[in-house]
Amino acid sequence: MSTKLDEVFGCQLWQGKLDPDGYGYHGRSRAHIVAYEAELGPVPDGLVLDHLCRRRNCCALHHLEPVTQSENEKRKSWRYRARRATCPKGHGLASNRAITPEGGVVCRQCNREAEGK
Repeated sequence: MSTKLDEVFGCQLWQGKLDPDGYGYHGRSRAHIVAYEAELGPVPDGLVLDHLCRRRNCCALHHLEPVTQSENEKRKSWRYRARRATCPKGHGLASNRAITPEGGVVCRQCNREAEGK
């Protein structure tokens, strides 16, 4: 899979084809799903992958979180995303929050850990 690291926000941005909705497209599936399943196994039944960064072509595993469709819909609201106090790994976002151009909230500590720093 061909991705390019966005060093500011920690996204692994898909460099191949995009589908009409802006998601990376790999074979017959969306690239972020292929990346997730290759490393972590199938997305649990009844859940979808939420892009914490709100960047549809991001394949960074630490930016993907399996959630219910209902939770995914709630997270489309900036007000809802802005209220999160911790990232999925439990890091406090008060001092670790980074806001992507699309309005996503990512954790700087998770980004550092993913880069091995």
